[in-house]
Amino acid sequence: MSDSNEKPFSGGTVRHGVTMSGWLSSRSVKLAACVLASQMVLTGITGAYIKLTAPEIVVFDMKGTIDLFMQQSAQLQLDEDKAKALTSRFNTAMSDSLNEWQTSHNAIILVKPAAVSPLPDITTEIRSDIARRTQEGQ
Repeated sequence: MSDSNEKPFSGGTVRHGVTMSGWLSSRSVKLAACVLASQMVLTGITGAYIKLTAPEIVVFDMKGTIDLFMQQSAQLQLDEDKAKALTSRFNTAMSDSLNEWQTSHNAIILVKPAAVSPLPDITTEIRSDIARRTQEGQ
């Protein structure tokens, strides 16, 4: 071999004709970006769904309501049978009222002492419904 036919290999000679694509234009990076974007969208949808379907937490003053009933029924001076009937109607009315409110509002009802922080109070609304139901039961 002659010396004129041999070319020394240098970095430039080896890289001649080879082009490197930009790392942002590679297919795997585009795929990763699409996956990330879709995950962000799905996370947002899931967060909105949870926020919309999460039950509301409210409080009810059960002790105050029962004390008020006991005070009012004591003023009526009923005999034992009528007092039992009235108490039974009251208990049924209170249970039904709380169950109906809880179902219709997708809520969790706590008694006031169980709440550590301020929560919406439904006592007035429930007392009105109990009074209406008790009156209907007579």
